[in-house]
Amino acid sequence: MDRLKNSGFYKHEACNTYYQCFTGQEKLHDHPHFVYSITMKLDDKTSGFFIKNEGISFPYRGAWAEDELPSIMLSLPKGFQLHLEDEKGKYYVYEDTREHLPLTHAFYEEVGKYIKKHTKLLCFSVGSSTDDVQELKPSVRVSRDAAADLANSWIFTTYSLVLNMA
Repeated sequence: MDRLKNSGFYKHEACNTYYQCFTGQEKLHDHPHFVYSITMKLDDKTSGFFIKNEGISFPYRGAWAEDELPSIMLSLPKGFQLHLEDEKGKYYVYEDTREHLPLTHAFYEEVGKYIKKHTKLLCFSVGSSTDDVQELKPSVRVSRDAAADLANSWIFTTYSLVLNMA
């Protein structure tokens, strides 16, 4: 069973559940939190990316909104840990991942290019009157379908958010 919990199916289900929590018409009381690693062996060393959910805070009526917009972050550690030893003892240093894992870094860059090609930057407005409208542009990318789902979601309705994507 543990092997199944770590399978792609369960990771896909967790991401899908997270998506449905924020794109649905009604707010659910709980939403999943997750961090997954995608491991690979491209450079004769095991390495990989991390995927985790994060929230995007936004202002609402002079304070931060109680809820946050959802996002999923894909990251590759910038530092590669090297274990060293000298006369003083054992220690470790971090060096640039690009030097130690060039194939992994190149693959990560390709994934990033693919995401940019198929998504747009998220841009939305918050505020109830023309005097206090703020346009927010977090460094988050969104597909057209996800943007349409978000625009009709409980969080956009509750906070009177307006999607500003061309």
